[in-house]
Amino acid sequence: WEIRRDELKATGDGHFRSKAYQPAIQAYADALQLDPTNHIILSNKSAAHLANGEKSKALHDARKCVEHSDGKWSKGHTRLAAAMMSLGRYGEAADAYSTVLNELDPNSEVAKRGLEDCRKKEHQLREGKERELRKMQEVLDQQKKAEKEAQEEKETKTKNDNSDEGEEDDLLDDFFSEVEKATEKPKPTISTADNDSGEEPTNRIKTQMNDLGTSQSQIDRLLQVNYEWKNLNPFYVLDIPHTIDDDSIISARYRALSLLVHPDKCLDDPVRAKTAFEQVRKAMNQMNDVDKRKHVRALIDEGMKQGKRDWKEECSKSSNVHPDNKEGLAQAQSKATMKIFAEIEQKRREIERRKRKFEQRERAQEDDEKKKETDERRFHKEWREGERVDKRVGNWRDFQVDGKKKRTS
Repeated sequence: WEIRRDELKATGDGHFRSKAYQPAIQAYADALQLDPTNHIILSNKSAAHLANGEKSKALHDARKCVEHSDGKWSKGHTRLAAAMMSLGRYGEAADAYSTVLNELDPNSEVAKRGLEDCRKKEHQLREGKERELRKMQEVLDQQKKAEKEAQEEKETKTKNDNSDEGEEDDLLDDFFSEVEKATEKPKPTISTADNDSGEEPTNRIKTQMNDLGTSQSQIDRLLQVNYEWKNLNPFYVLDIPHTIDDDSIISARYRALSLLVHPDKCLDDPVRAKTAFEQVRKAMNQMNDVDKRKHVRALIDEGMKQGKRDWKEECSKSSNVHPDNKEGLAQAQSKATMKIFAEIEQKRREIERRKRKFEQRERAQEDDEKKKETDERRFHKEWREGERVDKRVGNWRDFQVDGKKKRTS
């Protein structure tokens, strides 16, 4: 059977080179019936499906290829990434290419070019979404402005609103000061001391660890109620202001926090420590991607603005709420920011759910087509093996002979 399998594979390769993709797919399918877990044939079949415009089938075979190669064959991951790119799943494709470069083949030119293409596509999509978000926000702002202009505002409220507008930057700075005080880390220590003093990395990490407090306090912070939603913001996980963009500071904070919550360092609570450590590592993976970090910062900026708008609206509705209450402003901004991240995550999960359902339908359709092809082949085989063709031809000849005899008589 191995010889027959290799013959069918060679036939499929020949069809593929001549761009006869459907015969190539059939040849590969016949070969896989003899060897269903052959990752090389699965890879070739995925490429043929993709070239034939059958993107979902290409993705299905690429995933099988990675599965049956134990995830250790770099070409399988590039096949998977190519299929995902064709379906517009640039983030997943980038992860597949990154797996090749980080774990399997750091010198893969295919993976390097593919990763670069994915980032360009992601950047274009992100810019488009940001433009749509800005347009939607402009429409909402105009609607709110029209509603406010239609209402009769008191003179005192107008003064308060004007003073709020003039103090926006001061309130934002005060908010960051409150956040830093709550976590016992002065802002100057995070933003400037590491760079200006020429402090050694080891001492820098020790300083960060002192600022972060105890291991238990950080584990409790990272695993508080609804932590899956709160930790969508990587700046919140690393416990630093989103204005920081210095890689050395971010890296030092990550190493310090990792040392605090690492399971090997928290023998009293290793299970929760492992979960907290995964949250920190996940956040750092986001921070290592420059485009993702920029996108996250834009989301936080939008949350800060929305929180300020919400706070103003709450102040205008209640005389018991004072606009200068910095703690109230900070809570409104934190709530609005978390809401933005949560809404995006909900949309992502819904998209993933739809993708899975779509892939299930595609696989079911593919299985039905395969079953139909198998049944047709079995029917023709049984037809020929049962000598039905010869019997029908013989009956027809007998009929012709009998007909001639009757006419002559």
